[in-house]
Amino acid sequence: MTDELELTPGIRSKPITVKTIANQRFTIKHELGRVPAGWLVIDCNRAANVWRSGAMNKESIELIADQDAELTLVLL
Repeated sequence: MTDELELTPGIRSKPITVKTIANQRFTIKHELGRVPAGWLVIDCNRAANVWRSGAMNKESIELIADQDAELTLVLL
């Protein structure tokens, strides 16, 4: 099949490391040229939930974590 459905979006960014403060929004600027399909946390120094807290557009994504943590994530 040449028209297979892509069920899992591919990784589209290099790993991005951020330090989060519990319940404080943070913005990641990117140069994907499109709205990300999402993100994956690939490393974390403590258990933390991360979710979108605002804008997700062609230039940036706004997230929030429920714990102080050092996260490494990739954009999809």
